[in-house]
Amino acid sequence: MNQDLPPQTLPDWDLYRALREQWTHEDNLVNHRLMWLILSEGLLFTAYGTLTTAKLHWLVFGFPMFGMAVAGVIGVSIYAALDATDEIARQYEQAGLMRLCNLTPTKQVGNRGRWAPLALPFVFGALWVLAMAGAFGS
Repeated sequence: MNQDLPPQTLPDWDLYRALREQWTHEDNLVNHRLMWLILSEGLLFTAYGTLTTAKLHWLVFGFPMFGMAVAGVIGVSIYAALDATDEIARQYEQAGLMRLCNLTPTKQVGNRGRWAPLALPFVFGALWVLAMAGAFGS
């Protein structure tokens, strides 16, 4: 692809491939970050479960705080990648490339594929709030 041409003057298929490559990259980032979230939270919950029986009170309160921080930081990075896909979709539509090929799923599918990455950071955060409430209660 010629680097000197602005995106508006690229041939349609070259622009399509460039935007599709960016879309794929951001989608892979969402996937990797979601996996980081699930794996890290799973390890943290496992460690937290062993700590609650060990009577290490400061760690019983520290782990939920750390778990919420991990969910928050990874959640922000997931939202950033999803925002980037929205921007790519906007550029795609603005360039009129829908006449070549759809970049996104059909209207019947909608955005249901985004529900997990959008919700899971909040789900894990809420679970840590419940864990902390349980620690205060005991």
